[in-house]
Amino acid sequence: MIKRLTNLPIRQKFAVIIIPLIVIILAFDYLQVRYHYLDYSDSVRLNKAITVGIEINHVVHEIQKERSISSGFLANEGESFGVKLSQQREKTDSTLQQYYNEISSGDLGELIELHRGDLDELNTFFDKLTTLRKSIDQHRISSEESIDRFSEINNTALNTVIKLIDETRDKEIAQQIHAIIYFLKSKEFASIERAIGTQAFSHNHIGFDLYNRFTTLVARQNSYLDAFEIIANEESTAYYEQMVQGEEVQEVERMRQVVFLNDTLSESPDHWYDVSTDKINRLKRVEDFMSDRIQARTQEIASQSVKNFWTFLILDITIGIIAFWLMTTLVTNLLKNVSILEAFTRRISAGDLSKKVVIPTKDELGQYANTFNKMVLEIRKSQFELRKQRDKAKFLYKNIYGVSLVVFENIEQGIFLLDKEFKISKFHSKAMKEIFNNDRIAGENFTNFMRPLILPRELEALEMFMRHLFNEDMDEEVVNQLNPIDQVKIHTEQNGIVATKYIRVEFTRIFRKNKIQNIMVTVSDETESILLQQHLSEAEKKKQQETERVLSILKIDPSILRGFLHNSRKMLKSISERYEKNDGDEYSELLSFTFDIIHNLKGNAVVIGMELMANKFHEIEEAITALQSKEVRGKDFLAILYEVDEADRMIAEIAEMLYKIINIYKKFPAEGDSVSNIMVIDSLERGAELIAKEEGKTVNVTFDNLENVILPETYIGPFKDMMIQLIRNSIVHGIEAPSVRMNEGKSITGEILIELSKSDHELFIRYKDDGRGLDMNRIKQQAVKKGISSQDELDQMEDFEMVDLIFNEGFSTADKSDANAGRGQGMHLVKSLLNEHRGAYEITYEEGKEFQMIIKLPVLESGNETEEA
Repeated sequence: MIKRLTNLPIRQKFAVIIIPLIVIILAFDYLQVRYHYLDYSDSVRLNKAITVGIEINHVVHEIQKERSISSGFLANEGESFGVKLSQQREKTDSTLQQYYNEISSGDLGELIELHRGDLDELNTFFDKLTTLRKSIDQHRISSEESIDRFSEINNTALNTVIKLIDETRDKEIAQQIHAIIYFLKSKEFASIERAIGTQAFSHNHIGFDLYNRFTTLVARQNSYLDAFEIIANEESTAYYEQMVQGEEVQEVERMRQVVFLNDTLSESPDHWYDVSTDKINRLKRVEDFMSDRIQARTQEIASQSVKNFWTFLILDITIGIIAFWLMTTLVTNLLKNVSILEAFTRRISAGDLSKKVVIPTKDELGQYANTFNKMVLEIRKSQFELRKQRDKAKFLYKNIYGVSLVVFENIEQGIFLLDKEFKISKFHSKAMKEIFNNDRIAGENFTNFMRPLILPRELEALEMFMRHLFNEDMDEEVVNQLNPIDQVKIHTEQNGIVATKYIRVEFTRIFRKNKIQNIMVTVSDETESILLQQHLSEAEKKKQQETERVLSILKIDPSILRGFLHNSRKMLKSISERYEKNDGDEYSELLSFTFDIIHNLKGNAVVIGMELMANKFHEIEEAITALQSKEVRGKDFLAILYEVDEADRMIAEIAEMLYKIINIYKKFPAEGDSVSNIMVIDSLERGAELIAKEEGKTVNVTFDNLENVILPETYIGPFKDMMIQLIRNSIVHGIEAPSVRMNEGKSITGEILIELSKSDHELFIRYKDDGRGLDMNRIKQQAVKKGISSQDELDQMEDFEMVDLIFNEGFSTADKSDANAGRGQGMHLVKSLLNEHRGAYEITYEEGKEFQMIIKLPVLESGNETEEA
């Protein structure tokens, strides 16, 4: 927005400045005129409202007297006040007719329409006077009821007066209006006091309820008078104090005290009525005085508003005419001089330096004209010098160009210049073609030139980097630290052959008159040095891996390691054989078979402390898990086979190293798959210690073999695999954390018991831990969540059937999977091994205390039968 304004022509700029000012001035004038008009209209309306209010107050005053006389008339059952009542009704009707005449006049049309609803409601109440008078004449209502009905009419009338006059913009008048409102309220209560007093003196006593009402009226009357005296001006309060005094006022106060004493009221009701009426008439004169003063003030404000309105309007028009004349004169002169300057600059732009610019004024534009004339003179001198320098430059260019061509033909580096549009210069070194295998270089955008040669993320970083090259606010050294192709791998193609090269690209700013003119780019082919460095790095890495494998071999019992290597290669080979027999496109079963084997091998590697292979098997597990979530194809499984072959190669290399250092160990079994009972138990204890350490727990594995049972070679592998899975489950799911065990009164160290025994036909393996047992609620939740069983099926299951859910493939109570849990394969593997060897099991548990599983395996026949030591 700011840029668009600054680019406007001068005439439009003047318009942008002057038009808003004119609009603001006109708006200000409008607001001032409107302000004075509103003051005038408010004063006129209020004056009319006060006129109507005065007429209503006159009616209220007469009704107040009629109310008091009617109260005395009813109290004496018509024996007195009859003549006064008739005379008062005539006065009330006459005053009421004056009110009707006033509101019917044409001068109050707008005010009448504005308060039509209020006045119609008031007229309705005035119409009730006829019915009320009939009820009084026929003595159908009580004195108290007549007071209430007259008061209802008066309250409506007073509220109408308040609505008419309680709207003004003048704070002083608003305050006096509120003062008169309080005064009218007080006067109304004084009139009701007169009516109740007339009734009381007529009966020569006052009842309890009427007495309370009388005292309340006096209190409220005094409260409104206090409020009136606080906010009324001094003139009104002084007139009030002058008028409301004398013997009649004192007599009212005396007779009021008689009523307060609540004794026999022997005073004449006519006397009370006369002195009260005299006091109320005085209050009426105060009311009329205040109304007249407010009305006079509103007329004064209206007159002043009209005067202010015309004064401001005439003054504003005069100032506007003068300002417009001055502005027109100045702007016209200014635009004329600007036009002269504009025509002069056009001649200069066209190359015409023969004339001077003449502006007669001595303001800034006149000074600019003198400056331009001096500039034209200097330009003429400069043109002459430029011609001389141009001839000299042509001579130098011819000589330097020849030298540059020789350098660019023989230098081994690629060198070229970039302009501000990042285009490669026409001249560049010959080496550029050899490095990039490309003849189209000159004039190419450097980013587009590099696009097919580097990765997309490197290209994105290059585009961002190049935007900073011409940014003079950024230090060159800082910018070069952001260079994403300081050393980068590119892929070039020539005659259909793709070649990979490593290049180094450096950028150097070229300045001219302290401004960045070009960027010099230097490209070096560092392919040979990079490849040599990679070769050395790979050799170092291979050497380090061999060292790790040797260390892994040295810390493991040779007999256990040899058995592990033999069984691992055998099981990995079974995966390849199963793949070759897979005829169809269904790979889910093959994937599950592969996962079971890898999971088993990982557990064996963890137990014997072969961390290198445990990590490799865990990587394969993760790759299989990723495939299980989508539809598997042959090419997907080939990636798994590649990882399996890699694991087999690592095992082969370890076996070769083991062979090289075989003379260090003396205790190897005769066959690769025969591992002694003692070695198996030792490996299980070390595996439990390792898993517990990873889980932040401590466990103690106890092996009990009182009958000295020796496992046959056929059962050693399954025994070890099942115990590994059960130990892992106990440590991860069963045995609590040390803090939890301490709170539950258990030993901090968890206990795992493995006990061997036998009979004539069966071999018994008793496995037990002192953990939390089985959480059946958790098992049910996971079964429903994983879709193994529905809630209805669970409700119909026996306990042993629900326990069997833990052997389902993919079932786990862990929230997330890691190296030790969460895959749902461990207990499934245990059951698969039992089925394979025709075994059986029995599970018992006590929630919060223990878990026990008894495994039964058949005793093998003849030569393979279990032996006793």
